[in-house]
Order: sequence, then C-alpha cells, then structure tokens
Amino acid sequence: MDQFNHTHRISVNAFLIFNDQFLLLKRAQSPQIWGPPGGHLLPDEDPVEGLQREIFEETQLRADIFNPVMTWFGEFNQGKLLSIDFLGKTSSAHVILSEEHTDFRWLDIRQLQIDSKLYFSSSIGFSFDNFMLAWQFYLLQENRLQELAKFSGNR
Repeated sequence: MDQFNHTHRISVNAFLIFNDQFLLLKRAQSPQIWGPPGGHLLPDEDPVEGLQREIFEETQLRADIFNPVMTWFGEFNQGKLLSIDFLGKTSSAHVILSEEHTDFRWLDIRQLQIDSKLYFSSSIGFSFDNFMLAWQFYLLQENRLQELAKFSGNR
C-alpha cells in the first residue's frame, strides 16, 4: 500500500444563486466570516458530489453545480488549503441552517457591492471581486450577454 504525504486539505465552495441573488452564510466558528456554502472533501470524494453534500448539510438546499469559477491556495486554520470554488444554482431560497452557521443572506450583486465592508474582509475570506467573477460566469451560463456587457463596461 502506498503512503501519501498529504501537503494540504481540499475544500469546495459554491457561489450559489437563486433568482439572481447569492447565498452568503456566516460561520459560527473562527474565523466568523461571511462566505458561500462549502467545506472539506471526504477522502476520495468527487468534488461536485462533495459540494452538493456540503450545501445540503449546511442549508438543506439541493443545487446544480456548474463550472469552477476560481481556485485559491493558501493558509487557512493553521494549515494549507486548496479551495475549488464553483458556480451553483438552486431552485429554492428556503434555507435551514446547520449549527456550522449563525446567519444567512440572499444578496444580489449590487447589494454585495454597496455593503461589501459588511460581508468581506480584506485579510481573509472571499471578496466582492470573487462574487463579481462568479456573477459574470452566471450571466454567461444563463446566456445573458447584454447584462454581462453592462457590468464589464463599469469596471
């Protein structure tokens, strides 16, 4: 049997959208940041299936998962973490939080931009720019090219 030297953990997250709004969850444990649903993969778990499991465990929502939007690698909770962040869509806004989170919000891209200081930290976690990138992927996914051009022109 081969011995593997694991250099980092892997997590998956979903920029989860319902009716043009993103779901943000507030972590109950440190760091108590706002972010999309997600978590660590189990050994040998498929990333999309693991993400669907995490979304359901944290929110009781079912989701369709689309393409990855971005990856991130760095220090998180005293260890190295590789995060794969996907675009996802759900057909319900009825969230039932697990004990891992204390609050949730459905926010559109404009609300995220206006209230970015409330939801994003410059030192850790997700940023408004991450959600803007996910929004652009979503508009492409939904074939809303005119709206994409409008947002791209404002940057």
